[in-house]
Amino acid sequence: MKRALIFIIALAVCIGGLFFVKGAAPFLPVFGTSMEPALRAGDLIIIEEVSPSEVKEGDIIVFSVPAQVREYYNYPEVVAHRVIEVSTEPTLSFRTKGDNTSEDPFAVRAQDVRGRVGQQIPYLGFSLLFLQSQQGITTMIVALFLLVLFLYGGDLARGTKKMQRGALAPVIEESQRREQVIAQRLKGTEQKIEGTQQALNSFASAMGEYAQHLASHTAAVKDLASASQDLRNTAREQSQFFSRSQEVPVRKEVKVRTVKPVPGCYLQKNRVAASENKRECPDDAIRHSKASFLEAIRAQLDRSP
Repeated sequence: MKRALIFIIALAVCIGGLFFVKGAAPFLPVFGTSMEPALRAGDLIIIEEVSPSEVKEGDIIVFSVPAQVREYYNYPEVVAHRVIEVSTEPTLSFRTKGDNTSEDPFAVRAQDVRGRVGQQIPYLGFSLLFLQSQQGITTMIVALFLLVLFLYGGDLARGTKKMQRGALAPVIEESQRREQVIAQRLKGTEQKIEGTQQALNSFASAMGEYAQHLASHTAAVKDLASASQDLRNTAREQSQFFSRSQEVPVRKEVKVRTVKPVPGCYLQKNRVAASENKRECPDDAIRHSKASFLEAIRAQLDRSP
């Protein structure tokens, strides 16, 4: 109710402004300089009702200009000019002119007289003159439209939503269903991506452990290669030693001399071994070399992981 009252008041103001411009109301804005200094542009004049028979020379009257005369002489609809002659033949009419212009080229009929100029309000007519212009009318229409939107915008929006829900309900439901399906697919895709990421992380961790295992095996292989090199060196030395041992000359036959016992004394037989060259026994050297070889292998095995 309050919104409707505001709109009615605004509409009444606009309509009243239009009536003021057209001269239908008892007010009229002065929009020209033809009557200066008596009437100045922008003043608002109050029209006093008067009988045409009471109008006399020197009065400033407000009268309407017929459409044909207005179009022919390019006059406004309502004019306020001073009466310079009153004619009664054949009918009552008036000759008028502006204080700063020449005489009007037509006679004012008695039925066209609206009244006589009374009081004046300075500068109050400018607002009504603005409404008289094309820009003023456009502004007034736009202002009314904005006022309607301001007062009834919520109701219009709710009505539009109801109409859309009624007419576009199947389309909206289908769109919502598709959005839900897309959301579910996106969620499933995100879960798959998370699983793939976890698998990749596990694979990367396994690859790191495998790299460390390979590094330890590489060290073991290096140790085995070193041990193999030592064994090869030992075998080479053993082979060289066997070769040298075969070159040792065979021991000469040991000559045993028997000493005859002296009569009256007990003598134990004594053997004297003589040889021209004393050398180490080949069997003892072989046993020593084998023992060294086995100790070297055992030491390499203990060092290996």
